[in-house]
Amino acid sequence: MPRTTHYRFLRTVGILGTLAVVLSGILSPPDPLTQLLYAGPLLLVAVLLAALRTYTDTLEALEPDF
Repeated sequence: MPRTTHYRFLRTVGILGTLAVVLSGILSPPDPLTQLLYAGPLLLVAVLLAALRTYTDTLEALEPDF
């Protein structure tokens, strides 16, 4: 089954979103509000990077060559 761009975008957002939440948990003090303040901008960056990776050739160097 061929992978569509929608599937690729959702997969990338899922991976980068998980990474953003884990990083906010590591970098922020042990306070839920502060973790949310760290995670919010990181999640926005994750969506932006996923859109750039999926719909443009901006991050083409990160693609594996199979």
